[in-house]
Amino acid sequence: MKTENILEVISEITEVQKSDILSTKRFKKIMFARHLYCHFAKEKTNATLMQIGNSINRHHSTVISSLKLISDMIYIDDELTKYYLNKINTTILTKFEQPQKLQIILPFDADIQKVILFLQNEYNAKCVKSI
Repeated sequence: MKTENILEVISEITEVQKSDILSTKRFKKIMFARHLYCHFAKEKTNATLMQIGNSINRHHSTVISSLKLISDMIYIDDELTKYYLNKINTTILTKFEQPQKLQIILPFDADIQKVILFLQNEYNAKCVKSI
């Protein structure tokens, strides 16, 4: 995964321009988008803290602070942070990561159509039936 892809998703979900995330502006909404970027760049890429910082014109210590802030927000169970983390993670999975394949072995008498409908409705899954 590339940091540019993460920046694109963060910008789209938080409605903060990429140029603002890369700028020195310190408005709360922009800073929060930067913190989220650092969190996902660390989580989803192999980039070092220095590389993540350089990608948003910041020092690696700023990235460390961002990671701690998001970690603290997760710890206190902040609703807004949870909302953005889930929304961004889902978007990244959908747009840039390979879908996970799940093999299910059902009992012989299982109603396969019901199982497929459930998976499609509950998980927005693409089901391929094979016997």
